[in-house]
Amino acid sequence: MTTNSEQGEKLLKEAEYIFEKDLKKAVEEKNYNLSVRRAQEVVELSLKGCLRIVSINFPKVHDAGYVFSKEVGKILVFQESSLKEIERISKWLAEAIAPSFYGERDFTSEDSKRAYNDAAFVLREITIQRKSIEK
Repeated sequence: MTTNSEQGEKLLKEAEYIFEKDLKKAVEEKNYNLSVRRAQEVVELSLKGCLRIVSINFPKVHDAGYVFSKEVGKILVFQESSLKEIERISKWLAEAIAPSFYGERDFTSEDSKRAYNDAAFVLREITIQRKSIEK
């Protein structure tokens, strides 16, 4: 049986892998819908990994931003503006995942860049917090 911390670390490693291998490639190859989906995965896995590390149960939904900002903000030290931004990012990418998956919308280069930058922001914020947990 693995611990919450080990499970959380596994989710964060998956998020990092998807960011480095899949998301970057999708952006480079101008596969805009795929890049939006991969960005959403990075954000969801990052948030749920952090929640798991601090032993907070998370809902089995794509948008974990509201739980993250409400619960993790009580335990870890995030700037209020960062929590609001994380919540906003999680919401828009969770709303975008179905249209990007089913081709209901053709995402643009700008959408792809925004998704990439947003995923990078969330991953960076979680990485900073992860380092403070390890201390």
